[in-house]
Amino acid sequence: MPEAALPAPRSKIQTAFRLAQDHGTCRLCGAGEGQRAIGPESYAGSGQELRRCGRCAAVYLAPDFQPAALEAFYAEQYRRLFPSETPWRSEERFFAWRGDRAVARMRLARIAALLSPQTRVFEVGSGFGAFLEALAKAGVTHLQASEPDIANRSCLIGDIRVAFCAGLSAVPPASLDVIVAFHVLEHLPAPRTFMTEALTALKPGGRAFIEVPNLMSGLRTADYVHPAHLTYFTPQTLSRLARAAGFRPLFCGPHPDGGPLADNIWLELERPEAPAPPMGVEAAPQAEIDALDTRLERVDWETALHRNWRRWAKAVAVRLLGTGAVGEWQRWRQWRRLRQAGWAEHHAVS
Repeated sequence: MPEAALPAPRSKIQTAFRLAQDHGTCRLCGAGEGQRAIGPESYAGSGQELRRCGRCAAVYLAPDFQPAALEAFYAEQYRRLFPSETPWRSEERFFAWRGDRAVARMRLARIAALLSPQTRVFEVGSGFGAFLEALAKAGVTHLQASEPDIANRSCLIGDIRVAFCAGLSAVPPASLDVIVAFHVLEHLPAPRTFMTEALTALKPGGRAFIEVPNLMSGLRTADYVHPAHLTYFTPQTLSRLARAAGFRPLFCGPHPDGGPLADNIWLELERPEAPAPPMGVEAAPQAEIDALDTRLERVDWETALHRNWRRWAKAVAVRLLGTGAVGEWQRWRQWRRLRQAGWAEHHAVS
């Protein structure tokens, strides 16, 4: 759903991104053999490259960032790369044009049958709080969340009581009924750890709902790959990751709601009464790897002249108009797509 990000000056990004030692192993399965280099991360010039694992078919950026550099990126660079994430002038218009509440209502409808006032729900990476707000309006009173952006995480929740903590590892085992994570997993350096922590935190029979970008439908140009997204999932790789942790996948595929969410994967998981011990991520069939390679080879990974002109045009727009105005234009385009899909009311924007 987010607009394509604006490129930050290459020197600034390289300063922020100090890379860790390259171990040459897959981010998901840990294999060292069969790691194919696809192309450089050219959007921001982070020094990383996109790789495809020949064992589990994972697609990921490598090498990793040093932890301090990753933290500095989100604190100092993220909203420069993504102007649409920064409020400008009207906060009401900011949220209406982004469509936070409209999308939250669609996601809520998918899990509403599982909710009651006593349901214990944890949202990982709650952002500005739109989904927490929707849960509260649905009558859910036991709300927990993690969100590192302390300055903005309460923008939409008002006086709703939410217990914020550092993450799933901070909650007692088998204490949650539902875990949701929307556009979080692709940002994490250790997605396997996330899955294990989610399984541990859920009660037997508890559910997890995860939404991530779908590489197989969203990848169109090299600009799809950028430093904020460390792993690029397909429904198959996401299912394997969940099963490796001990989950029972109930659904994993293109987002059922389509529209502005069409380029995403929707994953529904259940913690079995007696989950199997965590195991290694399964190997992918060769036919799946071949199909993935075909998809990746359709993209021009070299820096193309027309892409350079587009980037320079955006950079000039930021210099002349400012980050706020460019972000406002991106949000307006997003709101227009929501309107076309019937997910936004015209009178919500004034």
